[in-house]
Amino acid sequence: MNDSTRSMLRLTAWAPLAAAAMLAGCGKKEEATTTAQAPAPAASAPAKPAPLKIAFAYVGPVGDGGWTYAHDNGRKAVEKEFGDKVVTSFTESVPEGPDAERVLRDMVGQGNKLIFGTTFGYMDYMLKVAADSKDVKFEHATGYKSAENMRAYDSRTYEGAYMAGVIAGGMTKTNTLGVVGSVPIPEVVRNINSFTLGAQSVNPKVRTKVVWVNKWFDPPKETEAAQSLMNGGADVLMQNTDSSAVLQTAEKAGKYAFGWDSDMTAYGPKAHLATGRRTTSTPRRTCSTAPGRRRRRRSGGASRKARSTSCRSPTRCPPSSRTRS
Repeated sequence: MNDSTRSMLRLTAWAPLAAAAMLAGCGKKEEATTTAQAPAPAASAPAKPAPLKIAFAYVGPVGDGGWTYAHDNGRKAVEKEFGDKVVTSFTESVPEGPDAERVLRDMVGQGNKLIFGTTFGYMDYMLKVAADSKDVKFEHATGYKSAENMRAYDSRTYEGAYMAGVIAGGMTKTNTLGVVGSVPIPEVVRNINSFTLGAQSVNPKVRTKVVWVNKWFDPPKETEAAQSLMNGGADVLMQNTDSSAVLQTAEKAGKYAFGWDSDMTAYGPKAHLATGRRTTSTPRRTCSTAPGRRRRRRSGGASRKARSTSCRSPTRCPPSSRTRS
């Protein structure tokens, strides 16, 4: 084999290797170019936080026209204010007994992180459920017990009751006032005392009679109690119950009465003097007189148009209305 032939064989053997090397180099170059030209992935949008789930346990029906109706208006105000940041629900007419615990535990099981119990009688049941549900916050109406994740809320109901008494003391002709009491617990007794003190501040001869129905919402019993008080000489009635039955009964008998917790004017426009009510915007208690209602003055027999009144600050209210029971 001569030198020319050996040279040819060497070239033939190296040719495939050279071609492979060139292809590999080109592949790497193209890969690098492709990688360099690829657009950066778009940043993912932050996940939207889940809405706060809030549940309300109501002691009465939402259509009671008083306490529960006012609470439900508050729930709706929360929805309007916070939109899709909250999801609310409610269970109405939950009795003050063992069934309240079942309802509250069911609300926890549904994922609610804030639960309102809207009556005094839920207190011990809420405490039990709160102890087993540390990641849930509980708000209890008018109670006096609390826990790490349970608090009580209330307003100065006695202020509105005192102002109602002032009006009643000026309106009565028999000097006998009547109160339809719900349940004899401290907050209710306090309201009755404040009502009486307010009346006696303008008319020392006033006396107050009370009939207890031992329920928050029972229109037939409330009607019966109101009628009994009027039969006993009361010509101005107040209530610490949740329906409009007392006002309606007074309207039919031609007597005067006060609404409670919500504006009840529509249920007895002639009888309605004012309403001790809660508002959804502030935790204040107000006593607003009916439009155009005239209040008889004890001195001189003159009368004047009653103005809307409210007692919003302990420092501005009559001393007796600032005394807590």
